[in-house]
Amino acid sequence: MVKLHQLIIKHKVLALTGLAIFIGVMAFLASSIRLEEDISNLIPAGEKQEVLKKVLANTEFSDKIIVTISSQNGEPQPDELTRYAQEFLDSVHQQLPDYITDIQGKIPEEGIREIYNFVYQNLPLFLNEADYNEISTRLDKNSIQTRMEENYKNLISPTGLVTKEYLFKDPLSLTSLGLKKLEELQVEDEFELYDNFLISKDHRHVLLFISPSFPASETSRNTIFLKELETVQQDLNRKYKGVKGDFFGGVLYSVANANQIKSDIKVTLGIAGVILLLILIFYYRKFYVPLLIFLPGILGGLTAIAVLFLLKGTISAISLGIGAVLLGISIDYSLHILTHYKNNNNIKKLYRDVTVPVLMSSTTTAIAFLCLIFLKSEALNDLGLFAAISVVVASLLALILIPVLYRAPVKEERSNTIIDQIAGYDLHKKTPVVAIMFVIFIVGLFFFTGVGFNKDLSAINFEPREIKDKEQNVQKIAGKAAKSIYLVSYGNSVDEALENNNSLYRELSALEQKEEINSFSSIGGVVLSTNTQLAKIEQWKEFWTPEKKQGVQEDLKAESEGFGFKPESFNSFYELLTKDFEPIYLDDYRNISNLYLDDFIKAGENFATVTTGLNLKPENKQKILNSLAEDQNMVVVDRKEINEGFLGNLKGEFNKLIGYSLIAVCFILLLFYRSLELTLLTLLPIGITWVITLGLLAILNIEFNILNIIISTFIFGLGLDYSIFITNAFLSEYETGVKVIKTYRTSILLSVITTLLGIGALFFAEHPALRSISIVSIIGVITALFVTFIIQGFIFQKLFIDRKLKGKAPFAFKNYLNPTIITNSDEKLYYRKEVYDNYRYKKDFPGIRRKFESDKERYLKVAEYLEMKDVVLHYTSGKGLLPVYLRYKRPGIKIVGVEHDRAKLQIALNTLSSSTAHLEFQDFVPREKSYFNVIIISEVPPQEAEIDLNRLIAGSAEKVIILDPGYSYRWIIDLNFEILYRQNEVVVLQKVE
Repeated sequence: MVKLHQLIIKHKVLALTGLAIFIGVMAFLASSIRLEEDISNLIPAGEKQEVLKKVLANTEFSDKIIVTISSQNGEPQPDELTRYAQEFLDSVHQQLPDYITDIQGKIPEEGIREIYNFVYQNLPLFLNEADYNEISTRLDKNSIQTRMEENYKNLISPTGLVTKEYLFKDPLSLTSLGLKKLEELQVEDEFELYDNFLISKDHRHVLLFISPSFPASETSRNTIFLKELETVQQDLNRKYKGVKGDFFGGVLYSVANANQIKSDIKVTLGIAGVILLLILIFYYRKFYVPLLIFLPGILGGLTAIAVLFLLKGTISAISLGIGAVLLGISIDYSLHILTHYKNNNNIKKLYRDVTVPVLMSSTTTAIAFLCLIFLKSEALNDLGLFAAISVVVASLLALILIPVLYRAPVKEERSNTIIDQIAGYDLHKKTPVVAIMFVIFIVGLFFFTGVGFNKDLSAINFEPREIKDKEQNVQKIAGKAAKSIYLVSYGNSVDEALENNNSLYRELSALEQKEEINSFSSIGGVVLSTNTQLAKIEQWKEFWTPEKKQGVQEDLKAESEGFGFKPESFNSFYELLTKDFEPIYLDDYRNISNLYLDDFIKAGENFATVTTGLNLKPENKQKILNSLAEDQNMVVVDRKEINEGFLGNLKGEFNKLIGYSLIAVCFILLLFYRSLELTLLTLLPIGITWVITLGLLAILNIEFNILNIIISTFIFGLGLDYSIFITNAFLSEYETGVKVIKTYRTSILLSVITTLLGIGALFFAEHPALRSISIVSIIGVITALFVTFIIQGFIFQKLFIDRKLKGKAPFAFKNYLNPTIITNSDEKLYYRKEVYDNYRYKKDFPGIRRKFESDKERYLKVAEYLEMKDVVLHYTSGKGLLPVYLRYKRPGIKIVGVEHDRAKLQIALNTLSSSTAHLEFQDFVPREKSYFNVIIISEVPPQEAEIDLNRLIAGSAEKVIILDPGYSYRWIIDLNFEILYRQNEVVVLQKVE
């Protein structure tokens, strides 16, 4: 990273041009992506879930807006109601044509005639067994006589409109039996037609149904629409004093929720954003720092969208929204780098300190998010890819861009802010504070399993009182029509779906007759499959035998003659009885505009659905639904049940995710730390944080919901970041002896402040969803802060730092799993455990171990030529490996190691052995007055060190051991030294007495 940084600084213009091109390309690709707003993408996949997704994709359950026009004085005034309704229709059609697709509730005169003629011309298709029994009754001679005497206006039902032409075409009113099937298209049976409008039977309420042009998600357009609709309604309410109009639909809640969220975010995040900017500018003393902090995260998100566009061309809008919130994790990387750079502007030290923690954090977070691709949910798969790509790119860009763009203050300019002062408190060393945290953890163990999961989406919806009042008022008037459950029959074709719907229709009819359901709305008695139509046509033919046709014709002529009808008056009816009927197609039904069949039937590619509305009695609702759900070709679409069902499934999927994530994160930490102990000690604070967080949620009776359980992954990511940072801070102190925990804690504090000001500020929002997110976030983030600062700090202090100060080996599982002292000859020769304990958990421990294994025979040979009284100078002692080994192999000797490389010397100075009186390390060769009877040379010294070294050899040295084959020792032999040993790149010279 240092070389890359230097290269960028050297070619800054070229680098900035490349960055601009990169941003431009990513922005272009990202802008081309197509958003998928289908919430069903969240549904976990499976055979049943796939069918449900296809049903939801092919069936429109758009909330119609129900308009009620009611009499206010308690008296029926149908004419006033219908005048209001007509003016309302005219106003809406004139003023809001772009916002509506249709308004139902009025059937024009020609529409009634069209429906009547359609049923009449296809009468056999609308009759069932009960109808044929009724027809048999009407064929009785006395019945015919009575009918001819009746008032013709009562022959047509349910329209209430009769003309003479209907009488001549159907003197026995057989068509009315078919028309009754059309009543089944509506759930509510408490309404009838008056002046072509749908009016309650007490003539006090008129109902209209508006189909909006835009889906509920188009809140900006729907806001305008509802405002204009409200204006129309209020104008008419003022005009018609005794009549009041009202309306309600799910879109009202959608608009109210969207507007409230916008308002809450503007206010809370606006104030929080200003405070955050001031804090960041105050701490870093630079106005452009806030932009620097967010820049890597923004570019990371942009890159992720661009990659997803190249991979699949689309992204779930839900995933994008959630991912945008989760990108707050990427701010940590910027804060971490900036804080380190602010406190130390040495670029080499910066990269040495921050590169590994940042890459560890981003890699573990990315791997955790990538586990989402194993879940059977398309939206969560998108979220996993989006978040993983984002955090990795953001971390890399933060490492590259921030040191280039941020000008770190020189030492004299740095100031100790209140944040630095707080970060400087070692709370993990305060016994009462640590005890309190452990008590809280123990209490959490008793409660953490008690957190509930609220599957009711209405609990996190914003429901203003005025809209709730509208809903209750409309439901009171519209009754069953306003609260139906949908049953969707499906098939590979329209005919197959209709066949399945016919079976459902017969089942529901039987339940209605038994009064086990209130009512249902179905086309099962109207739109039939081809096979069912053929069967009904055959039933018509079998019923109308030649004898019956002849008999009814003779009886009609006889009974009508007394009323002055001519014999040929009913020829149309006679032709109907002899007509050769044929099945009709779906398009024939759709030609009848007032049947609104598109509300019931939807056809896609190799998939079709037919919808039935059902109103159930509360006491046996679940029993009936469970019974109906056994149908293999039908899906129950109860919005509440579906929400709870797939949200419950999502909860299960998230439980899997936690398992996958822990395994993946554990693997990555093992890869980085190469130590089971460090891996588990880094994960331990995450577990403690979750126990305490869940325990507090349970005690406070706060439930998880679909939003805050997803945001909880954000807390998991932050907690993991904090834990990794603290682990690396203590490891750095353990390795170098330099206490850097304050800098790490400062970056964590800044992260907590930004999180609390961002998501935490939503606690003051009015929207329940935003508030639920903030509460869980506040509790989780603060818990993660205290756990990492106190409990994790306490553990590392006791297991590593304090033991090192006492000269003891750090904590290791093997010491407890096999604590017996190893006495085999190999261990006595090489003291592996003792040597390794000096370097265990340090960055270069694997390299040191490899070096020791490769050089141990040479070290052993060196030890053979040393005696207990020797005073040894080891030139170029590196990280102290040979002196440390000799410390155990020859415990009586005194050793001084010389190393000019500050980084290596720092490690050597912080070995356990260096704390003893017989071993020390320094960065210079002692002067000639110093006494060393043994000189060990590992590398050819530079000229300035060679002079001092030569003086020591010429002065007090009795033995010289050379480990560098490139070192020329002829001059030493000339000083009266002889070669005792020369083999395996080890040369031992001894002074001749």
